[in-house]
Amino acid sequence: MMGVDLGGTKLLMICGEHVQRFETGPDFSPEDLEASIREFIGRLKTRPRCIGIAVPGLVEDAGRIVTCDVLPKMTGWCGVTRLADTGCRILVLNDVKAALAEEMHDAPSGVTAGIIMVGTAVGAAFITEGKTLLGASGWAGELGYMPIWAGGECKRLDELAGGSFMAARCKVSNDEFVRLAGAQDATALQIIHEGAMALGVAIATVVNLLNPARLAVGGGAISLPGYWDIAAEAALRYSIPELWRACRLYRVGDDLTLAARGAVRCAMRKTS
Repeated sequence: MMGVDLGGTKLLMICGEHVQRFETGPDFSPEDLEASIREFIGRLKTRPRCIGIAVPGLVEDAGRIVTCDVLPKMTGWCGVTRLADTGCRILVLNDVKAALAEEMHDAPSGVTAGIIMVGTAVGAAFITEGKTLLGASGWAGELGYMPIWAGGECKRLDELAGGSFMAARCKVSNDEFVRLAGAQDATALQIIHEGAMALGVAIATVVNLLNPARLAVGGGAISLPGYWDIAAEAALRYSIPELWRACRLYRVGDDLTLAARGAVRCAMRKTS
Protein backbone atom coordinates (compact mmCIF):
# COMPACT_ATOMS: atom_id res chain seq x y z
CA MET A 1 0.00 0.00 0.00
CA MET A 2 1.23 3.47 -0.89
CA GLY A 3 0.02 6.78 0.54
CA VAL A 4 0.31 10.18 -1.11
CA ASP A 5 -0.35 13.53 0.56
CA LEU A 6 -0.52 16.41 -1.90
CA GLY A 7 -0.62 19.89 -0.39
CA GLY A 8 -0.13 23.51 -1.29
CA THR A 9 3.56 23.46 -0.35
CA LYS A 10 4.59 19.82 -0.34
CA LEU A 11 4.06 16.36 -1.82
CA LEU A 12 4.71 13.49 0.57
CA MET A 13 4.75 9.82 -0.51
CA ILE A 14 5.09 6.84 1.80
CA CYS A 15 5.21 3.07 1.30
CA GLY A 16 6.38 1.06 4.28
CA GLU A 17 9.71 2.53 5.33
CA HIS A 18 10.13 4.42 2.06
CA VAL A 19 9.38 8.14 2.33
CA GLN A 20 9.93 10.90 -0.22
CA ARG A 21 9.02 14.58 -0.15
CA PHE A 22 8.91 17.21 -2.89
CA GLU A 23 8.09 20.91 -2.85
CA THR A 24 4.92 22.02 -4.63
CA GLY A 25 3.28 25.43 -5.14
CA PRO A 26 0.53 27.10 -7.20
CA ASP A 27 2.13 25.99 -10.48
CA PHE A 28 2.32 22.31 -9.51
CA SER A 29 0.61 20.35 -12.27
CA PRO A 30 -0.99 16.92 -12.78
CA GLU A 31 2.02 15.97 -14.90
CA ASP A 32 4.31 16.85 -11.97
CA LEU A 33 2.27 14.65 -9.64
CA GLU A 34 2.09 11.71 -12.03
CA ALA A 35 5.83 11.84 -12.75
CA SER A 36 6.63 11.92 -9.03
CA ILE A 37 4.35 8.96 -8.28
CA ARG A 38 5.77 6.89 -11.14
CA GLU A 39 9.33 7.68 -10.09
CA PHE A 40 8.58 6.67 -6.50
CA ILE A 41 6.93 3.41 -7.60
CA GLY A 42 9.95 2.66 -9.77
CA ARG A 43 12.24 2.83 -6.73
CA LEU A 44 10.18 0.33 -4.73
CA LYS A 45 11.10 -3.35 -4.69
CA THR A 46 7.46 -4.38 -4.99
CA ARG A 47 4.76 -2.54 -6.88
CA PRO A 48 2.05 -1.41 -4.41
CA ARG A 49 -1.34 -3.04 -4.86
CA CYS A 50 -3.19 0.20 -4.00
CA ILE A 51 -2.38 3.90 -3.89
CA GLY A 52 -4.35 6.29 -1.70
CA ILE A 53 -3.94 9.90 -2.83
CA ALA A 54 -5.02 12.66 -0.44
CA VAL A 55 -5.56 16.01 -2.17
CA PRO A 56 -6.85 19.44 -1.15
CA GLY A 57 -10.21 20.64 -2.49
CA LEU A 58 -13.45 19.01 -3.51
CA VAL A 59 -13.25 15.43 -4.83
CA GLU A 60 -16.01 13.45 -6.53
CA ASP A 61 -16.70 9.82 -5.59
CA ALA A 62 -15.12 8.79 -8.88
CA GLY A 63 -11.87 10.47 -7.83
CA ARG A 64 -11.97 13.61 -9.98
CA ILE A 65 -10.86 16.86 -8.36
CA VAL A 66 -13.75 19.29 -8.87
CA THR A 67 -11.95 22.35 -7.57
CA CYS A 68 -8.66 23.03 -5.80
CA ASP A 69 -7.92 26.60 -4.72
CA VAL A 70 -4.35 26.07 -3.48
CA LEU A 71 -3.28 24.01 -6.52
CA PRO A 72 -5.46 25.36 -9.34
CA LYS A 73 -3.85 23.27 -12.08
CA MET A 74 -5.07 20.11 -10.33
CA THR A 75 -8.73 21.01 -10.96
CA GLY A 76 -10.30 18.38 -13.20
CA TRP A 77 -7.59 15.77 -12.58
CA CYS A 78 -8.77 12.17 -12.22
CA GLY A 79 -6.09 9.89 -10.83
CA VAL A 80 -8.10 6.73 -11.47
CA THR A 81 -7.79 7.20 -15.23
CA ARG A 82 -4.49 9.08 -15.43
CA LEU A 83 -2.63 6.49 -13.34
CA ALA A 84 -4.40 3.40 -14.69
CA ASP A 85 -1.22 2.31 -16.47
CA THR A 86 0.57 1.81 -13.13
CA GLY A 87 -1.46 -1.34 -12.54
CA CYS A 88 -2.37 -0.13 -9.04
CA ARG A 89 -5.82 0.43 -7.61
CA ILE A 90 -6.20 4.19 -7.17
CA LEU A 91 -8.24 6.02 -4.54
CA VAL A 92 -8.32 9.82 -4.59
CA LEU A 93 -9.90 11.59 -1.63
CA ASN A 94 -9.91 14.91 0.20
CA ASP A 95 -6.80 15.32 2.36
CA VAL A 96 -8.59 16.29 5.58
CA LYS A 97 -11.01 13.37 5.25
CA ALA A 98 -7.94 11.14 4.93
CA ALA A 99 -6.47 12.73 8.07
CA LEU A 100 -9.79 12.18 9.86
CA ALA A 101 -9.78 8.48 8.99
CA GLU A 102 -6.31 8.06 10.50
CA GLU A 103 -6.72 10.28 13.55
CA MET A 104 -10.11 8.86 14.56
CA HIS A 105 -9.55 5.21 13.63
CA ASP A 106 -9.65 4.24 17.31
CA ALA A 107 -12.58 6.48 18.28
CA PRO A 108 -15.48 4.79 20.12
CA SER A 109 -18.45 3.71 18.04
CA GLY A 110 -21.17 6.33 17.83
CA VAL A 111 -18.77 9.18 18.59
CA THR A 112 -19.16 12.75 17.32
CA ALA A 113 -15.68 14.11 16.62
CA GLY A 114 -13.63 15.99 14.05
CA ILE A 115 -10.31 17.26 12.82
CA ILE A 116 -9.27 20.73 11.67
CA MET A 117 -6.08 21.09 9.63
CA VAL A 118 -4.45 24.51 9.30
CA GLY A 119 -1.73 24.53 6.68
CA THR A 120 -1.69 26.54 3.46
CA ALA A 121 -5.42 26.97 4.09
CA VAL A 122 -7.97 25.57 6.56
CA GLY A 123 -9.87 22.31 6.14
CA ALA A 124 -12.02 20.16 8.39
CA ALA A 125 -13.82 16.83 8.48
CA PHE A 126 -16.24 15.37 10.98
CA ILE A 127 -17.83 12.19 12.29
CA THR A 128 -21.35 12.56 13.66
CA GLU A 129 -22.72 9.70 15.78
CA GLY A 130 -20.12 7.35 14.33
CA LYS A 131 -20.62 8.19 10.66
CA THR A 132 -18.54 10.49 8.47
CA LEU A 133 -20.41 13.73 7.84
CA LEU A 134 -20.58 13.95 4.03
CA GLY A 135 -23.34 16.38 3.13
CA ALA A 136 -25.43 16.37 -0.04
CA SER A 137 -22.43 16.03 -2.39
CA GLY A 138 -19.90 14.45 -0.05
CA TRP A 139 -18.09 17.75 0.43
CA ALA A 140 -19.02 18.74 3.99
CA GLY A 141 -16.21 20.27 6.03
CA GLU A 142 -15.11 23.35 4.05
CA LEU A 143 -14.42 25.30 7.24
CA GLY A 144 -11.94 27.52 5.43
CA TYR A 145 -14.87 29.19 3.67
CA MET A 146 -16.53 30.14 6.96
CA PRO A 147 -17.28 33.89 6.71
CA ILE A 148 -15.83 36.06 9.47
CA TRP A 149 -16.34 39.80 9.87
CA ALA A 150 -12.92 41.43 10.30
CA GLY A 151 -11.57 44.91 9.64
CA GLY A 152 -14.89 46.20 8.40
CA GLU A 153 -15.39 43.50 5.78
CA CYS A 154 -16.43 39.87 5.49
CA LYS A 155 -13.51 37.49 4.87
CA ARG A 156 -13.10 33.74 4.63
CA LEU A 157 -11.44 31.95 7.53
CA ASP A 158 -8.75 30.85 5.04
CA GLU A 159 -7.83 34.47 4.38
CA LEU A 160 -7.24 35.16 8.06
CA ALA A 161 -5.94 31.88 9.49
CA GLY A 162 -4.32 29.95 6.60
CA GLY A 163 -0.52 29.89 6.52
CA SER A 164 -0.04 31.08 2.94
CA PHE A 165 -2.67 33.78 3.36
CA MET A 166 -0.96 35.09 6.50
CA ALA A 167 2.36 35.21 4.66
CA ALA A 168 0.72 37.04 1.75
CA ARG A 169 -0.73 39.61 4.14
CA CYS A 170 2.82 40.21 5.36
CA LYS A 171 3.92 40.42 1.69
CA VAL A 172 6.59 37.73 2.08
CA SER A 173 7.05 34.06 1.19
CA ASN A 174 5.91 31.29 3.52
CA ASP A 175 9.46 30.53 4.62
CA GLU A 176 10.22 34.21 5.23
CA PHE A 177 7.03 34.57 7.26
CA VAL A 178 8.08 31.68 9.49
CA ARG A 179 11.50 33.32 9.92
CA LEU A 180 9.98 36.69 10.79
CA ALA A 181 7.62 35.11 13.29
CA GLY A 182 10.50 33.28 14.95
CA ALA A 183 12.41 36.56 15.15
CA GLN A 184 9.40 38.14 16.92
CA ASP A 185 8.66 40.58 14.09
CA ALA A 186 5.78 42.76 15.31
CA THR A 187 3.85 42.73 12.03
CA ALA A 188 4.11 38.96 11.65
CA LEU A 189 3.05 38.38 15.26
CA GLN A 190 0.02 40.65 14.85
CA ILE A 191 -1.07 38.73 11.74
CA ILE A 192 -0.61 35.44 13.61
CA HIS A 193 -2.68 36.80 16.51
CA GLU A 194 -5.52 37.78 14.17
CA GLY A 195 -5.39 34.43 12.37
CA ALA A 196 -5.36 32.44 15.60
CA MET A 197 -8.29 34.45 16.98
CA ALA A 198 -10.27 33.71 13.80
CA LEU A 199 -9.46 30.00 14.08
CA GLY A 200 -10.53 30.03 17.74
CA VAL A 201 -13.89 31.52 16.75
CA ALA A 202 -14.25 28.77 14.11
CA ILE A 203 -13.41 26.07 16.65
CA ALA A 204 -16.02 27.49 19.04
CA THR A 205 -18.55 27.46 16.20
CA VAL A 206 -17.84 23.77 15.60
CA VAL A 207 -18.12 23.02 19.33
CA ASN A 208 -21.42 24.90 19.63
CA LEU A 209 -22.86 23.46 16.42
CA LEU A 210 -21.82 19.78 16.59
CA ASN A 211 -21.20 19.17 20.32
CA PRO A 212 -18.17 16.93 19.56
CA ALA A 213 -16.49 14.71 22.13
CA ARG A 214 -13.10 15.01 20.42
CA LEU A 215 -11.69 17.74 18.21
CA ALA A 216 -8.14 17.40 16.89
CA VAL A 217 -6.23 20.31 15.34
CA GLY A 218 -3.11 19.96 13.22
CA GLY A 219 -1.15 21.52 10.38
CA GLY A 220 2.00 23.58 10.09
CA ALA A 221 0.41 26.96 10.86
CA ILE A 222 -0.46 26.08 14.44
CA SER A 223 3.26 25.73 15.21
CA LEU A 224 3.77 29.45 14.57
CA PRO A 225 4.66 31.38 17.76
CA GLY A 226 1.59 31.85 19.97
CA TYR A 227 -0.87 30.53 17.39
CA TRP A 228 -2.12 27.46 19.26
CA ASP A 229 -2.45 29.14 22.68
CA ILE A 230 -4.36 32.11 21.24
CA ALA A 231 -6.69 29.88 19.22
CA ALA A 232 -7.41 27.56 22.15
CA GLU A 233 -8.11 30.50 24.47
CA ALA A 234 -10.51 32.07 21.95
CA ALA A 235 -12.25 28.73 21.43
CA LEU A 236 -12.81 28.46 25.19
CA ARG A 237 -14.06 32.03 25.41
CA TYR A 238 -16.68 31.71 22.66
CA SER A 239 -17.89 28.15 23.29
CA ILE A 240 -20.94 27.35 25.38
CA PRO A 241 -19.36 26.19 28.67
CA GLU A 242 -21.35 22.97 28.91
CA LEU A 243 -20.45 21.98 25.34
CA TRP A 244 -16.82 22.97 25.86
CA ARG A 245 -16.51 20.73 28.90
CA ALA A 246 -17.86 17.80 26.86
CA CYS A 247 -15.15 18.25 24.19
CA ARG A 248 -11.49 17.27 24.32
CA LEU A 249 -9.61 19.77 22.16
CA TYR A 250 -6.05 18.69 21.37
CA ARG A 251 -3.21 19.05 18.90
CA VAL A 252 -2.48 16.20 16.53
CA GLY A 253 0.59 14.36 17.78
CA ASP A 254 2.32 13.72 14.43
CA ASP A 255 0.64 15.37 11.48
CA LEU A 256 3.56 15.18 9.02
CA THR A 257 2.40 11.84 7.61
CA LEU A 258 -1.16 11.84 8.95
CA ALA A 259 -2.99 12.40 5.63
CA ALA A 260 -0.73 9.98 3.74
CA ARG A 261 -1.31 7.27 6.37
CA GLY A 262 -5.02 8.05 6.29
CA ALA A 263 -5.05 7.69 2.51
CA VAL A 264 -3.50 4.22 2.91
CA ARG A 265 -6.11 3.31 5.53
CA CYS A 266 -8.95 4.45 3.27
CA ALA A 267 -7.49 2.63 0.27
CA MET A 268 -7.28 -0.57 2.32
CA ARG A 269 -10.93 -0.21 3.35
CA LYS A 270 -11.96 0.41 -0.25
CA THR A 271 -10.25 -2.74 -1.54
CA SER A 272 -11.02 -5.10 1.35
